[in-house]
Amino acid sequence: MMIPDNDFLALTLNHPESLAPFQVAFASGVGFVEETGVLRLEPKCPTDINLVLSVGIHGNETGPIELVNQLLKAILEDRLALSVRLLVIIGNPIAANRAERFCDVNLNRLFSGAWRHYEGIEVPRAQCLELAVTKFYAASKEGSQRFHYDLHTAIRGSEYEKFVVHPFIGDAPYDQQQLGFLAASGIDAVLLSHQPTTTFSYYSSAEHGAHGFTVELGKVYPFGENDLSRFEAINQTLMSLISTAKLPVLDQQRIDDSLKLFAVQDALVKDHDDYQLTISDDVKNFTGFEKGYELARSSQSQYLVKASGDAIIFPNANVPIGQRAGLVVRPISLSALTLK
Repeated sequence: MMIPDNDFLALTLNHPESLAPFQVAFASGVGFVEETGVLRLEPKCPTDINLVLSVGIHGNETGPIELVNQLLKAILEDRLALSVRLLVIIGNPIAANRAERFCDVNLNRLFSGAWRHYEGIEVPRAQCLELAVTKFYAASKEGSQRFHYDLHTAIRGSEYEKFVVHPFIGDAPYDQQQLGFLAASGIDAVLLSHQPTTTFSYYSSAEHGAHGFTVELGKVYPFGENDLSRFEAINQTLMSLISTAKLPVLDQQRIDDSLKLFAVQDALVKDHDDYQLTISDDVKNFTGFEKGYELARSSQSQYLVKASGDAIIFPNANVPIGQRAGLVVRPISLSALTLK
């Protein structure tokens, strides 16, 4: 069978709930549509890189979906050679068709088994995607490299348009090659997570030893209204990685010049119905505050900024009690990290 017009996005959106598996062929390899929104591509020549590209985990984040669909078309139309094992995932096609972030529950909070505690459309989808990633990495050669880049766009603006959330890795060293890839991809800032989470990229990192990142590439726009030229740097690095199976090589100085690094200091957790953030709804991610500024309050608690320059990211008090209403982050230098 063929993917009509080599348009995997259209195929997925036309079959958002289910799709029978089938196989496709192209010059540099073979593809397997495993189910709706899940396409595995195997190169003809052996490779040491196993790359997962996931998009649309939030259905309304359409720019990365269009970007990756464009890459896929180039591969399927033999304009881009495939030199890596590649798994492409369009995460939440039902929400994408509705132009909504999610239908019942935030899909990017359901991984590492967290789906067991929820109900809704996204629950079986989280199980499905975990299984797809597990099967993909299980078929990789022993000792080969595993990458997972989960591409998003953000609800609100940011002082750094393109930024990455780096999964928590404990005392392990940070990978200089991966940081170099991010710098070459036009990423402005990297947020180093402080604890395990239930995001998709953390799942691949923690469960499968992958180099995984949540990559925020700008603001949310509807299908057809994205300026894909704003993604050109990461488009070029992904094309190079896919076709050559190599990452760009950047020295520490160039990485340090390109990336701003932030470490999480505190999580703002909603603890009462009257919990509120003391900032306006249009405050940008990475907005900084002076020491002592009251950033959040409720009848149960108060949060005062601990050091001038501490900034907020992902502020959103419209969440259930017990969930995160934002993160407080602090700038750090590359020299503070242990690299490998």
